[in-house]
Amino acid sequence: MFIRSHRLWEVAMPNFIGKLDLSPARLGDAVYDRIAAAIVDGSLAPGERIRDLDIAESLGVSRMPVREALQRLEREGLIEMSASRFTRVTEITPEMVAASIEFARYQTGVAARMAAERMDDDARERALALLDELRTALTAGDRDRACERYFASFMFLVDQTENPVFRSLTGEARFALERNIGQGDFAIAVDEASAALFDDLRAAIQDGEGVRAEQIILDLFDAVTPQP
Repeated sequence: MFIRSHRLWEVAMPNFIGKLDLSPARLGDAVYDRIAAAIVDGSLAPGERIRDLDIAESLGVSRMPVREALQRLEREGLIEMSASRFTRVTEITPEMVAASIEFARYQTGVAARMAAERMDDDARERALALLDELRTALTAGDRDRACERYFASFMFLVDQTENPVFRSLTGEARFALERNIGQGDFAIAVDEASAALFDDLRAAIQDGEGVRAEQIILDLFDAVTPQP
């Protein structure tokens, strides 16, 4: 979306932007989180051009943390930058969606394996509740709710791995996965076989069987998100 201005063409920033009032130590991450969240929820749409100066002015910060945030987002595949020409949100391609689903499939399996073996009883009950919510959304055919509940479940399992390296690396990929899968064009299939897998996964997590939980996750991804 563009508007004519005294600067040739200027991007009209969406209304997700608001002033940030944080310490310098937290400012860079806050700017990154704000821009990434706007890309994930579509406030900044695929193909939309953005200007670091506009974002900096809207957030009430200097251009430095904005540039650093955009560079991080470029490394994660959410932004493409051409020096002295443009910065824009990347398009979502079928290849990008397929790669994101493949990555999520394996990472979720690993997270489930570690978490199932390490969770305390309260966390285990929470994991099971999240799994039930995901299953309900899938059964109802509510794709948006299913994606939201999947990521809530996934990030909860990641946190329960108690592995700081795994948490950090997965956290870096979180926004790209949420955008590419949440906005991606792919089919979701739920049948008796996948319903049985949910039952098996629930039992594996309940019993703390990490290896079994990991394999069921892999099978469940194949059943629910069939790839052409």
